[in-house]
Amino acid sequence: MAPLVVVVIVSFSLLSIAVRHGDDVVSDTYYKDSRLYHYRAEQDQQAKALGLAGMLLFSPEEKSVSLDLRGSLEYPEKLLLILSHPVEADLDEHVVLEQVSIGRYRGEVAAPMRHRWYLQLMPELNPENFDQAEWRLKGEINFNIGNGVPLKPAEQ
Repeated sequence: MAPLVVVVIVSFSLLSIAVRHGDDVVSDTYYKDSRLYHYRAEQDQQAKALGLAGMLLFSPEEKSVSLDLRGSLEYPEKLLLILSHPVEADLDEHVVLEQVSIGRYRGEVAAPMRHRWYLQLMPELNPENFDQAEWRLKGEINFNIGNGVPLKPAEQ
């Protein structure tokens, strides 16, 4: 009976680990996201039209991020930076960047600054209304390589 009990205990343990730490490869809102593609394309086109580009610099020691943004626009007081982990959706973070001078922003980051992350920057502060943002910039960073990354409109 002992081997049978051990197999049952190990099976439940492995099942628990698989459920708790499963990969979040596919977004739960993939259908909604795909329907909003034309909004995203318009946001990217608007960013190109404004000549927007940015440079993000992360500081792991200070747990902060700074942004230098350039383009022909009225610089908003705050911007939203979305850090999306490629596998674990639970690690995603929204960082509000506050303007410290014209074209320069700063914010605090709680996410672990290691491995690879997808980045989106937009003037809409509510992440639920990302489709209503006037423009957006995108980028990708791998902290194993460096702490700085350029942001630019997505290529169509």
